[in-house]
Amino acid sequence: MITLSLEVIANRVRREIEEHRLQGYELDGEQSQWEDARGNLSALLTLHDQLKTLHLRVDWPYREPSDLVGIRQERPAEVPLPIFYLAEDEIRQKIYGAWLGRIAGCILGKPLEMGMTMEQIRAYLEGDYAYPLNDFVPAWSRNERTLRRDAVPSMRGYVRYAQEDDDLNYMCLAIKLLENHGADFTTLDVGINWLDSIPFLRTWGPGHVVYLNLATAVGDHDSKGIDLEAVTGYLNPGIEWLGAQIRSDVYGYVCPGQPALTAEFSWRDAHLTHRKNGVYGSMWVSAMNAAAFTLRDMETIIRAGLAQVPAQSRFTESILCVIEWYKEGVGWWETGQRIAQNYDQYGFFGVINNACRVVTSLLYGWGDGTDTPNVIFERTITIAVQLGYDTDCNGDTAGSVVGMVLGAGMLPEKWTVPFNDTLHTCVVGVGNVSIRAMAERAYQLSREVRR
Repeated sequence: MITLSLEVIANRVRREIEEHRLQGYELDGEQSQWEDARGNLSALLTLHDQLKTLHLRVDWPYREPSDLVGIRQERPAEVPLPIFYLAEDEIRQKIYGAWLGRIAGCILGKPLEMGMTMEQIRAYLEGDYAYPLNDFVPAWSRNERTLRRDAVPSMRGYVRYAQEDDDLNYMCLAIKLLENHGADFTTLDVGINWLDSIPFLRTWGPGHVVYLNLATAVGDHDSKGIDLEAVTGYLNPGIEWLGAQIRSDVYGYVCPGQPALTAEFSWRDAHLTHRKNGVYGSMWVSAMNAAAFTLRDMETIIRAGLAQVPAQSRFTESILCVIEWYKEGVGWWETGQRIAQNYDQYGFFGVINNACRVVTSLLYGWGDGTDTPNVIFERTITIAVQLGYDTDCNGDTAGSVVGMVLGAGMLPEKWTVPFNDTLHTCVVGVGNVSIRAMAERAYQLSREVRR
């Protein structure tokens, strides 16, 4: 029988134990059991099953359901939105601006996606007199740290197109999904779309885990009767990582002014791979994008996104903390230090700590909204990247929201022209494609959803 290696299984079970601790479950010797079981496949799988029976601590103060009904019951009051009235060309320009903003933020952060702290990023940039960041990341630094060599096409002086990235692949996957299945797509449709459209080795984290689990469950091209709970829950320690959060922007693009609807779309997508706060991050991002069609105050946009997720969750609590720190008047650097001190226990891929970095970049980037669009956009995406950790994901999420608010015509050419309207993807049927064309497809889908 061919199966995952014992080392991989042991590592995933170990990480699941740690994730259960962070999620508030009552642990009682599971770490010691893992030490004893790490060389025994049967014992590891028994321990893995045991983790599913754990109960939350009695003093756990959070309510964090994963089902859609439960999430909706735990939401705070809706944030009132202005009556939606935009000309069709305004909607088209905002969607195009969100695409360009997301791509620019992604490409800016891609070379630094190495789990670097903001102190390490600053040291690297200072080694090329490039701090504070105001352009694409330099390919060399006297700091002697070597960045990702596979990301050279995303470095200063080398950008000629938008380099392939999993974040950008997911945008195109969402377009394919909606074009093929419409607004009634299911969670299983999301998974089959992956199997049809992207190579296994272009997935990461929970997406990578679930891709393999689903492909195994599909077997001989038969998706009937698949137990998606089993697919998601088998050796998947990353249910609260940010992988679903980076897949959800397009759902916001096609639901202008409808945060609740896009949050439901995002839930269907995220539920394939994530649970609890990993789902909330996805719903929050798409709802922000939907609200950003009609709102211009950044704090209100952030709160409109939070209105779609449980009020008594760790996710909401952390975002509200960042908003309060911003209102205290401290700089973005100090806020970044507070995020690291309070939330980086969730790790490089954690949805909570990385979402906090997105909020920081949106608030400090926007400021009071009186600066020029050029200043606002550049400040937003550069802060997102300089805050460290998952730099391309945080850069593209922040770039998407601010790009939506500003619209394509207000984005600085410095950050958009170098792509030559070309996006490289590994998505079957998409390949290398015009950015404008993909934005237009999203706009046409928004018309279908609004009908």
